[in-house]
Amino acid sequence: MAEFSGNDPSQDGSNPRPQAPRNIHPSQFARSDQYHESLGPHYDPETDMFLGDSPQSLKHKIGSFVGSYSRTSMTFMAENLSIPVSATRHLEDDNDFDRQSVMTHLSRWDSRRDTYPNIEIERRSSAGSYGVGEYTPLLLPKLDKIPTISITSIAEDYHFDPHSIQGAAQKSSYMQSVFNSINILIGIGILSLPLGFKCAGWVVGSAVFAFCCGLTMYTAKLLSKCLSRGENSRTYGDMGDAAFGFRGRVLVSMLFLTELITSSVALVVLLGDGIQSLVPGYDTLVVRCISWFIVTPMLFLPVRQLSYTSLFGIISAAALLVILIYDGLTKSHAPGSLLEPADTSIWPSEWNTVPLSFGLIMAGFAGHAVLPSVHHDMEEPKEYNKMVNTTYVIVTAVYALMASAGYAMFGSATMEEITQNISATPGYNQALNRFAVILIALNPIAKYALTLNPVNLTWEIWLFSSDNIDHFCGGDRRKVVKVFGKMLVSAFVVTLAYLIPGFDKVMALLGAFFSVTISGSFPLLCHMKLFHDTMPKWELALNVVLFAVSVSMAILGTAWSFM
Repeated sequence: MAEFSGNDPSQDGSNPRPQAPRNIHPSQFARSDQYHESLGPHYDPETDMFLGDSPQSLKHKIGSFVGSYSRTSMTFMAENLSIPVSATRHLEDDNDFDRQSVMTHLSRWDSRRDTYPNIEIERRSSAGSYGVGEYTPLLLPKLDKIPTISITSIAEDYHFDPHSIQGAAQKSSYMQSVFNSINILIGIGILSLPLGFKCAGWVVGSAVFAFCCGLTMYTAKLLSKCLSRGENSRTYGDMGDAAFGFRGRVLVSMLFLTELITSSVALVVLLGDGIQSLVPGYDTLVVRCISWFIVTPMLFLPVRQLSYTSLFGIISAAALLVILIYDGLTKSHAPGSLLEPADTSIWPSEWNTVPLSFGLIMAGFAGHAVLPSVHHDMEEPKEYNKMVNTTYVIVTAVYALMASAGYAMFGSATMEEITQNISATPGYNQALNRFAVILIALNPIAKYALTLNPVNLTWEIWLFSSDNIDHFCGGDRRKVVKVFGKMLVSAFVVTLAYLIPGFDKVMALLGAFFSVTISGSFPLLCHMKLFHDTMPKWELALNVVLFAVSVSMAILGTAWSFM
């Protein structure tokens, strides 16, 4: 087992430094006879299917893809959430690190721990240095990764089916990994791509699009390389820890939580715009209140069922693209026609809007935080780079078509969401366009809970890690606290959506600050930190240039998103 770096208090006679708590990864759950019996007599453990299911059936294929995405999502949440040291203080004594102590401590989150009769604990090392009672420069208690079993147990409160957590043999195929990656990348950012081209014009917009695509494709492959440097590293946080120690992990944790909240705000704004398009006449405050009543109940649905909404994101994006092209080809005159394009600009009509395009375009290429989980879940990790290439070919084609068609159809009249243009333009098939708007309005409802779940899990873990609070919240009080807590978090997100109502501003901030940082700058920085001694000079120079450009884009784009 690897030792932790940094100054060791044991060298000066003080208390020895404790070993950091390790994760219990879902792949370490062994299947038992009790598990097989719980699935019923129609389950065949040899084929991992129920009798009557065909591996070629549509039901089995859909279930397999959804299960793959669900497993990847749960692994991402489990291995990237952070908790206070008090939640794992029982593990500070290396001699106490055994199954019984883990299960005893985690009983506060798992009243049915006998569900997991065969649990193996995986010992993992970390590059960071840890100490008892350490505080970060951010004045936060020491953070560490939570054991995955805790996430699984808390997920039961979300009615997550523990049987869906498969054994080590359950991995994602190549196509399932491509599907997961496409689903991660293609999101609501697709709606603002035409506006990004409007802000920058054809030449600059195409250059920014090509740079964002090339940068994120390159850094996606760097993730795998950086993860290979750390012992047992397999998450984005591990990469930050390997490069910069504990502070790198703190930075990643703060970025993740802030990005998830900002993404949730964007979803609420998008839902509100959809409501106003379908039922006009309500002011913003009323629409935000309606949105809260719609999205908040989704936080209480089972995680497994929410994973089926992963299909909805791709379906709605594909349907929107098809409808947009159909509208453009069936309308013979401007505005909104591909046969008679609108007036567009080769160069930016106003140069001061160009920085806004950085975030609007980059927002579509966010998702690197989850890619390490996709990499770890692959049957053949050596095909990761090939999988990234396939993913980016598909995503780039979809994005380029959406951006160019939307801008060509509406030109200077392009609105912050392309669905607003097709709703407001006469001459289209109104039933078809209304269907497109409904699809886009349903998309935030489907993804809201999955986006906010890690945030809710984080505050629950921090809150109940205190013995006093945990003792006070015994019995039904815990459920009441969780219910009201989720409602308050949702109210906070909706309030932010009311204060920052512009979808373009939210997406510009998401893209310029979070997407550029998480998907561009930070992977480059970690790569240079870990491999600067061995990489060729030309590669180091390339990394420096890309890092400088991405940081400049982040600063300018973030500043313009607040203007």
